[in-house]
Amino acid sequence: QPKNAALLGSGRRSAPDEGGRSERFTPGVGPRAGMLHADKRALEQNLKVNLLRIREKELRFYTDNCVAIGTQASLLSGFAYSGLIQIVIPEGRNDTLITAYLCVTVTAMGLELIAVINAMLCSMLGPGLALRGPDGSMHRAVDAMLEEYRLTFFFFYLGVIAFFFSAMLLCFVLFEW
Repeated sequence: QPKNAALLGSGRRSAPDEGGRSERFTPGVGPRAGMLHADKRALEQNLKVNLLRIREKELRFYTDNCVAIGTQASLLSGFAYSGLIQIVIPEGRNDTLITAYLCVTVTAMGLELIAVINAMLCSMLGPGLALRGPDGSMHRAVDAMLEEYRLTFFFFYLGVIAFFFSAMLLCFVLFEW
């Protein structure tokens, strides 16, 4: 067989080299091409590992913030509950103001309790999905936590606004103007 036939990729073995080995010729594949392919795979794996590290930091960020929001929301919810139970409203006050105060205080307490429950579930279930889920679950967990974090922060923010309105209404109820 002529040596050129092996170079043209006919699939036949080339003549043995000085070590007695003969190889099948495949265009673009050789010792260097194999190293390039291995380097490419190693680079892709390093990229995946670095991306997972970044996503892990995001997961930790959202988890820590959910815990912080949950703590603050539980404190404000407790204050709103105290505002319902502990406050003695004097006789002869405007019934509309009293009703508005009670409704806004209950709303503040409810919104903060929703924020507490949502923050607790996010901080518990998000990292669990990232750790024990199938491939790609880290990305799913971080994306879901981002959405739930925004929702939790929205309820917390509305609860804070309602709490401040409750405090203002309490001033109007308790003090005569």
